[in-house]
Parts: sequence; C-alpha cells; structure tokens
Amino acid sequence: MRLWRRVARNSRRFGSLCFVTLVAVSSGAASENGALPQTDSSPHREIERIGEGRFRIGNIVLDKTSQTLRLPAQVNMQKGIIELVACSSGGKLHESLFLAHVEPYHLHLALLLLGLNHKGGVRFQGDGTQPEGDRVVIFVERDGRRQRVERYIWDIPRKATMEPTGWVFTGSKFVDGQFGAQLTRTLITTYRDPYTILDNPLPTGADDTVYEVNSQVTPSVGTTVTLVIRPQKSCRAEGEKQ
Repeated sequence: MRLWRRVARNSRRFGSLCFVTLVAVSSGAASENGALPQTDSSPHREIERIGEGRFRIGNIVLDKTSQTLRLPAQVNMQKGIIELVACSSGGKLHESLFLAHVEPYHLHLALLLLGLNHKGGVRFQGDGTQPEGDRVVIFVERDGRRQRVERYIWDIPRKATMEPTGWVFTGSKFVDGQFGAQLTRTLITTYRDPYTILDNPLPTGADDTVYEVNSQVTPSVGTTVTLVIRPQKSCRAEGEKQ
C-alpha cells in the first residue's frame, strides 16, 4: 500500500491523464496496444511482494534496499546500426541491441517506485533539445559479470565505445489518450524518441547514424542477459564506477 501511495504522489506531478494510465496499467488491465480500459480492478494487482524490500512488477524485480531494477533480456543484434538499447517484443527489433521481456508500462511504474521523476521527453525523434528527468545507470549482467551498457555500443565517429552517461527518465508521450511507449514497445533509446521511457542525453542522441553494436564484446543473438538499472545518484553515493 505504501508503494502505491508513492506512485500516486509522483504521478500527480504529471497530470491526471498520466495518473489514470498508471492506475490502469498497474491493475493489469491495459492492453498491449496501450489503450486505457474501463476498469474498477485493484491497482495493486501487478505489484507482488517477493521478499523484504523486494517486489515483482510483471517480469521486473525491484529491490528497494539496493535501489535496483532487474529486467530479463536477450541479445537481439550482434552487429549493425542501432537506435535503441532495448525494446519489448513487437518493437523496433531491426534496430534494437537488446530485446527485454518486460512491458513498457511495468518499466515506467518500476522507475516511479524507485522514487524517480520524469519531466517530459523530446518533441520528435532526433530532437536537439536535451531531455530532462532523473537519471539512471544501466548495466548488462551475464555470466556473473556486470558491465556498463555503453560498453556494448560503438560510437562510429569517435571509434570508441559509447561515452558513459546517465540515461534520462523521460517517461513517454501519449497518443490519443494512449501510453506511447506501450504502442511502440520502446524502452531505452540512443536516438532520441518522444515515446521512449529512458533516453540519451548526449548530443549524439540527435543523430541516428552514430551508434552501432560493439561486435567485439556483444555475444551471439539470443544470449540471455539481465539489464540492471540503478539511479545515478545511488551509484555516486556508493562510489560505484561511473
């Protein structure tokens, strides 16, 4: 109950439409196409307590103590130009490094439950305006080893791995009353997108030709990984490598 009240408090800052959407999706009633249903279901249904300070939101595991989200995923591309770090099934698989087995609205909700706030995304794809919102650090975990996600992304002009950054929690714009990220299945982007949940704040975010898969370190397509998301402020407080 306290978790849901936290979501409600944060959601009021984003307007009544966003709040209604979060109530609907956390009840498990939102459809895959992002439509807002008419429902009186309990808003707590998809938040399952699995331990002390640990909760499951769909397939996402939230640990309040360690300030961590864990998303099951797999490698989707081993080479080629990318615009997305991750999408859900049915998303832009032809240009996404990872396929995450989560619903976009679950990621949005989980980030709110970590105490993060979004301030609005960009106006259009490739917008030169820097997105605003709280920032997170994203890691890729496999075979017991955790590395920054930027290591898996190659910056073509710089001939180096992507510059480490704090990914911005922008939330997603709505389309005719529907949650845009749920429609597009977009989760995390290197090329700025108004319908993503986490966006790239670097100047390179305005260019869709900058990044490709770092084939030297990325394993074969289908390899199971875990995407680990932590608030940037928590990483800094603990002295975790940025």
